[in-house]
Amino acid sequence: MHAAIRTLVAAATVAALAGCHHAHTAKPPPAIDWRTSPLDLNLRGMDGKSYRFRCPAGKPVPESVTGSGPYTDASSICAAAAHAGAIDAQRGGLVMIQILPGRAGYFGTMQNFIRSADYPHAWGGSFAVLSADDFDSGRKP
Repeated sequence: MHAAIRTLVAAATVAALAGCHHAHTAKPPPAIDWRTSPLDLNLRGMDGKSYRFRCPAGKPVPESVTGSGPYTDASSICAAAAHAGAIDAQRGGLVMIQILPGRAGYFGTMQNFIRSADYPHAWGGSFAVLSADDFDSGRKP
């Protein structure tokens, strides 16, 4: 009987660890707020690097997103993630971004009830939003 219980507990542990394969080695993503941008975190120039963050439940600050993927690196990470549909603003959640070079201009759109702004001039840094599932699978934009 005890052997059967130990086998059952071991199987449950293996199944739990398999479901979170990075949990034992990866640090939890840093929590940021609805105003934090890649520029605030000194990520400009880290082109091609990906970063994961935890956004709290909340709502975008007006005029905090510029572009529609890519976004300027002065845009709020959480607001851009909600605009892109990677997270639900009311729940928050994990988001992954990839740092990209700047662009000659950015076009705004209305997506997920969030209006992003146009910026028709060159800007020095950008980022793309991916979901946490994309991060776990190793997907790149």
